[in-house]
Amino acid sequence: MTFLANALAATSLLCFVPLLSAQQEIRVRSISLHPNFPVEIHAHLPDGSATAGRVEIKSFLNHETNLLKFTGNRLVFTLRSSPVSATDVNQVLGQVEIPSGLTSCVLLLLPESVEQGDFQSQVHAIDDSAKEFPAGSFKVANLGNLPLKIELAKEIFEFAPGEIRSITKLPFGENQSVSMEAYLKRNDQWSLISSGSWPNPGTRRVFEIVADNLVTKQFELKGIRDVTVPQNP
Repeated sequence: MTFLANALAATSLLCFVPLLSAQQEIRVRSISLHPNFPVEIHAHLPDGSATAGRVEIKSFLNHETNLLKFTGNRLVFTLRSSPVSATDVNQVLGQVEIPSGLTSCVLLLLPESVEQGDFQSQVHAIDDSAKEFPAGSFKVANLGNLPLKIELAKEIFEFAPGEIRSITKLPFGENQSVSMEAYLKRNDQWSLISSGSWPNPGTRRVFEIVADNLVTKQFELKGIRDVTVPQNP
């Protein structure tokens, strides 16, 4: 019985190892809210054993993507192409967890410092599939630490700190726009941070990002238009 048990355990282990080492492939488009962020960085495995690929950083979104190939779920970003740079804390710009099964995303890099030459950032992998971010929708990312409320005409959409989700059915008026007010909740009081109108994007999509401006020390709502019509499911 001992021999049989050991044999079964060994077989189970052999079956489990490929799952741990299964390779993921994901196409990414990457943007940074840092005005002087490097135009190219590299993604590596955290242990420095392999590189996942090169990442181009933009301040806008278009159709161009970078293909990353890696095992596991976590990626570490540095300025160097050598994967061992991922093990040097002085070279790490940021890291991100990639959900299993995700085939495309937008990597959003938020600066953590206003020091010149300091590019350390929070990195968020935002699903940009047609299912999670359909044509004509607005994807709101509340990346601050306060509850967010978006009022569109008379409809209210609330977002917890860190919550990211799409608003897919907007109450556009005859002029194909909708009035918008954004509030953050501080000390049980809602404070207005932005107002205006959102135009109908048609078949396009728009990211709306709430994040802390490190210069003004105020939370801001920033819109980024996605010129790509989603094709992937």
